[in-house]
Amino acid sequence: MIQIKRIGMRVGFRVALVAAILVSASPFSAPIASAALPYQAEVSDGYVTLAPGQVKLITLKFKNAGTETWRPGTDKVAVFLYGNSTPLAHSSWHKADLPKPIEQSAVKPGHMASASFYIKAPTTPGIYRERFLLSSGPDQWIKGSVVPVTFTVTASSAPSAEPTAQPEPTGGTEGYQSVLLLTSHRQVALSGNARIELTHGFKNSGTSAWETRGLKFVAVTPSDRPGATVKDASWLSETEATNVGGTTKPGEIGFVSYVLKAPALSGNYTVTFQLTADGKEIPGGEIDIPVTVTADGVVDPNPIPIPDVPIQDPTSGEPPILDELAGQLPDQPIIRVGVYATTDDTTKVRGIQGGVKALKNGVVVCTYEKSQEVKLFYNRSSGVYSLTGPGCSDSGSQYYILEAHDGMAPLEVTDFYRPVSWLPGANDNTFRARLELRYTPKTDKVWLINELPVEEYLYGLAETSDVSPLEYQKALLTAARTYAMYHVNRGTKHANEFYTVDAKYDQVYRGYGQEARSPNIVKGIAATRGYIVTYDGKLAITPYFSRSDGRTRNWNEVWGGSGYPWLVSVPVPHDIGQTLWGHGVGMTARGALYMASKDGAQFDAILKHFYQGTEIKRAYK
Repeated sequence: MIQIKRIGMRVGFRVALVAAILVSASPFSAPIASAALPYQAEVSDGYVTLAPGQVKLITLKFKNAGTETWRPGTDKVAVFLYGNSTPLAHSSWHKADLPKPIEQSAVKPGHMASASFYIKAPTTPGIYRERFLLSSGPDQWIKGSVVPVTFTVTASSAPSAEPTAQPEPTGGTEGYQSVLLLTSHRQVALSGNARIELTHGFKNSGTSAWETRGLKFVAVTPSDRPGATVKDASWLSETEATNVGGTTKPGEIGFVSYVLKAPALSGNYTVTFQLTADGKEIPGGEIDIPVTVTADGVVDPNPIPIPDVPIQDPTSGEPPILDELAGQLPDQPIIRVGVYATTDDTTKVRGIQGGVKALKNGVVVCTYEKSQEVKLFYNRSSGVYSLTGPGCSDSGSQYYILEAHDGMAPLEVTDFYRPVSWLPGANDNTFRARLELRYTPKTDKVWLINELPVEEYLYGLAETSDVSPLEYQKALLTAARTYAMYHVNRGTKHANEFYTVDAKYDQVYRGYGQEARSPNIVKGIAATRGYIVTYDGKLAITPYFSRSDGRTRNWNEVWGGSGYPWLVSVPVPHDIGQTLWGHGVGMTARGALYMASKDGAQFDAILKHFYQGTEIKRAYK
């Protein structure tokens, strides 16, 4: 049982935990607190994975949100354990319950403090939960500073004694401290992919000399847009922008210069770097650089595999009840996709792998050979549809459907241009199965609608990169399938425009071109064919978004109403320290990606984390 030792609260002290837990240079940050009461801050859990006997350095960072300056030393501010002892204690700790005092000589209100210390995993695998806090003296803990951390010791093989390849440090960053004093650019404005040289001057405010100094890339935010990279060809590696020699004594200024390449797409970004010296990350050496990209450049053909997922539809009401999932499963359903509203009430189509059939009221009225162009047109004045093509034409009040010769081959829309930003010359104007031109009186628009089976629809979704981890793809695509099935079953969102989902605002659908470029995504879809997320035997609506700030939101927190029991707030450790990108309800794509790539989570475990209490079942064969 944990014994709470420090029960007093130091008046005039307040803490907000920010950017919070760094483990082996991997950030686990938490949102800055928005306190409703004096001397109170909001914190988030951290998660650390270790092998038995492994030693790791973690760094806790705190913001002084009170009125007094924090100082290290006796009866001053230090990090304590929220109990008497822990099996994760390391020999370098000052006491059994005192890992480390804060490292800064003085932390004024509004400034940051940090404490780096080592933890050592027990030899027995399992989950160990500990809490750390700031204290300014005996029984004087700083309210709001409690940091819960979950340590997972895996069953994988690892040295049970001290590491040999990387000897266990005893001093850590003791004696190392820095302050950013000079910078050539406090903010940057460039066109996409343009380059600029930056220089920063850091004062060595510690007691140890620096023999080398460098700059490590930490993150670019937002990171989930195509071409969101700032690495220049001159960098030493993917994460090391520069590293130079030359002694920087305590009190002296060490300069680092490097080239930054602007992200490809226009918008506002923040680029974060970390000063290093002698192979150590130096406390006080963090720097954030605001970057404004004024015009689009060329997007890298290997984008960061984090999707730019659109905001989902906050449709109210109970999800429809599924047919019995056991026993004989039905065939997969058909979905109708509103590709775009035409500007001239016309579309032109040709078959690229075979011929095209034109149907009216389910009856074939014309057939065309491969590559022969067919024109569909709607006359608003007369309300008449017309069909024109080599050797066969027709007209009347009934719309036409153009179908591939085999019912599934791709059809090219020759008068539609939708380029692929990172692939010069590519045009996503090809769609499988069926196309129709349809006038919608409710909105006075003429839509091109693509009708095809749900699985083939999923092939054309541009919700993730083909290079992202398979388990992440399976999780995202199962959520996307469930969302599509929700609207197939419900059939109300776009009923007055005669289609089921919008290709831009519901889920990003780019058709056959996306499918052809994404063989791994197709494999992920095939591996989860028919799988959906269910709750209590019902289809569960599964909204998802790009990135959280460390936790997801309850449905009713964002959209009101009574909400859904599976759409509740859950922690997202890999998103801590990020900014919210999207509505915040359901699955965060960034968090899911890192659960798959960093934690080795399977797709069903990812889904069950973000959609609490759900089960994954197969809805059709």
